[in-house]
Order: sequence, then structure tokens, then C-alpha cells
Amino acid sequence: MAENSPWRLEDFVDSLVVELDKTRETLAVKAINKPLSYSVKEVALDVNAFPSYADGSVRFVTAQPGEEGASKLTIQLNSITDQQVRASTKARGTAPVDAIDPLEVDEQTRTKLRRIGVNSLDDLKELEARKVDLGAVTDSEIDYSQIARKIQQSRRSKSAPSIDGVSLSQSEGGTVLLLEGRNLAVDASFEPVAVLNGELVEVLSRGPAHLSLLLDEEHPLTADNEVVVTFDQFAVVRVNVRA
Repeated sequence: MAENSPWRLEDFVDSLVVELDKTRETLAVKAINKPLSYSVKEVALDVNAFPSYADGSVRFVTAQPGEEGASKLTIQLNSITDQQVRASTKARGTAPVDAIDPLEVDEQTRTKLRRIGVNSLDDLKELEARKVDLGAVTDSEIDYSQIARKIQQSRRSKSAPSIDGVSLSQSEGGTVLLLEGRNLAVDASFEPVAVLNGELVEVLSRGPAHLSLLLDEEHPLTADNEVVVTFDQFAVVRVNVRA
């Protein structure tokens, strides 16, 4: 027989809500192609348990078959329609969602995030934009900004920058060094930084497939040149250019 361990009502309800959220999201997807022809009228869940109070918290032990004197906890779930499912479920775009699951975070952290509806980087950013104190909400000292950085780093590792070619051209301001490749700019909020032979140079333009640098008289090319570009906080590329 499995060990009958004490549990908290908060943990029980939170776990139930997580399972219901999964069901709601599944129904929302199903309703796109096949509108729901039924709804769950009411569901009642009765739990017989023995409550106890210790160290400032109430815990319950589930009653075994035949045990008497247990208290009954009743959880009543109301009905929901397909319109309510669609209205209460966040629409996901076609772009891949940066999920929390693949990251190296402990199960306790992952569980606490799920309980407040945080499953991706977008969820974290939305709460951050609304200035929600996640530490107070979850009653923990989890560094959620660190989790967000891990998600961004995971995203960048899947689309690492790649330099396919380097070329030089002349302009009125000086020599233009053009780097061409893939995944060179994935974070629009980050201004790339370029260094030529240990000196900062101006970034003229940037895009997912190119980065152009202006080399003026103060930054001339030599026979062998080292170009270091920081595309974002998780992507630094070093290129050797021979003039």
C-alpha cells in the first residue's frame, strides 16, 4: 500500500488547476475543427481526510477505507462551454514557443511556474511588463529573471550566428566591412557591438543576414585583422579578416 503522506490543501488545489488548464487548452484546440456538442454540467469531488494543524499550516491525511471520523472536503466544478474555453485560453501563434520544460531548472521551480500559468518566455515577459512580483505570488525566492535568461540562451543556441562571407567596399565615410551570414540579429532590442583589432568601430546597419561596419581613418585595416562582434548577450563571433 502506498504511503499515506500529509498534504496541503493549497498543493492539492494547485495541482488540480494545472490538470484542468491542460484539459482546457486541449479542448480549445479541438474546438477549432470540431465545435463541442456537449458540456460538463457539474463535477463534485469529495475527499475524506483528517486535518491537523502544526507549524502555522493545516495539513490533511487522506482517510483509508473503513476509517471513521474523517472530515469531508467537497470541491464543486461548474460547467463550461466551448465559447468560454476559447475566451479564457491564450491564443498561441505559429512561431515556436520557448518552453520552460527543456531548461535545467529543478522540478520545484517548474511546478511553481506552472501553477501560476507560466509555461514559456512570453509568459514571463508578460508578467514582467505588468510588474508582477512573482516572488510574492509564489511565496518563494526563485530568481525568475535568471529563468528568463536561460530560456533566451536556449533559444539562441538553437539559432547560433553563422558567418558565410566577408567583403570590403568604399564609401564617402571610409571603408565598409560587410559580414554576411545567418541568424546575425535575433534580438531587436540589443545593439550589436563590433571591435576591430581591439578598437570599437561603428555599426552602420544590421539584419538577420548582414552586419556592415564603417572603418574610418582611425581604424585602418592591416594585413591580418581580428573582428569581434557581440550580436547579443548570448552570441559573440570572432572573425579573422585578411586585407
